Amino acid sequence: MKASVPVLGGAAVEVELDLPGDVLSRLVAVPAFVDLYCDPGFPGFPPRETLDSLVVGAAAGGFGAVLCSPRVDPIVDVPENLGRVETRCGVRLLNAAALTAGLGGVELTEMGLLARAGALALSDGGLPHRDSVVLRNALEYAREFDLTVFLRPADADLDAMGVVNDSGVAVRLGLRGNPSATEEIGVTRAIALCRATGASVHLTHLGTAVAVERLDQARREGLPITGSCAARSLLLCEDDLDDGAYDSRYRLHPPLRSAADRAALVDAVRAGVLAVAADHQPRAPEEKDHEFERAVPGSAGLESAFAATFTALGDIELAVRALATLPREILGLELSTLAIIDPLGETTPRAAGGRHRADALAGRSLRGAVLGLSH
Repeated sequence: MKASVPVLGGAAVEVELDLPGDVLSRLVAVPAFVDLYCDPGFPGFPPRETLDSLVVGAAAGGFGAVLCSPRVDPIVDVPENLGRVETRCGVRLLNAAALTAGLGGVELTEMGLLARAGALALSDGGLPHRDSVVLRNALEYAREFDLTVFLRPADADLDAMGVVNDSGVAVRLGLRGNPSATEEIGVTRAIALCRATGASVHLTHLGTAVAVERLDQARREGLPITGSCAARSLLLCEDDLDDGAYDSRYRLHPPLRSAADRAALVDAVRAGVLAVAADHQPRAPEEKDHEFERAVPGSAGLESAFAATFTALGDIELAVRALATLPREILGLELSTLAIIDPLGETTPRAAGGRHRADALAGRSLRGAVLGLSH
């Protein structure tokens, strides 16, 4: 049946929904969300994801646009490897191109050609840079084409050290620790190079209180730098691993940090310092069905991102700002698509099976539900 659903902060919109009247009466329409980081799994990795499953999952999660990482096969480092900017089922698929050839961190890509071919941003594909000279040159080059550079800040050598946060939890579990200093060093370098070059920089996968503090200081200084964290990181921390189960759903990179770090992320999102990404990195069951250290890091996230953010913040306007308003500003993106939300609904992410891939939040009861897109 057709129903009139109020738009957050605006007029109503007519939508076709087959739901009981008491549910229809509590729905609200909000700006569709934008995922700032997605490893789509295609082309090249069909067991992880297909184009159809990505679009279905994005629409189910209320995402009107998804920025796809260049870390696919073939790597998006030349114009002919760049996918078309297209819209399916109300979901706009956007492309970030590689910052360096083969994401190798050595030779710069032809950024101008990639921009003309439709690249919306440049990305390191989540791989840390060893060579600061190359990174500085890349930022200077990107600035000439007015392209934002997406970086996961980390020291390459420290980043390779471990699979969980370097803390007492790692000791108790007998797993190699990944020190939070890797992110602190990476953020400090990124800020310094942003200041030196004037390039627009976006820091992805932030997970530590120190990194958030440094980012906030840089933004107060007026530098063109922004940051985001994964929605799951607003709810999960290293304590979720400390039960002896060695659940590979929690094998993420960068790893889950401390409870204090998680609280700092929530505060930063509340303050508008951080945007929130679904950080959708689907993995095939055979990639996760290993002992913890050998499991491939990553988690699905599109269908649980809103509920995770809403659960952590407890405020629908703050959740929409983090998932829709700030990401649109970061990408300079305009979308007319709306997401239909049931604030009193419940979302329980499903375990891997069918088109669903392992979600670190599987089985948890989260506040709020997305009923789809209106476009």
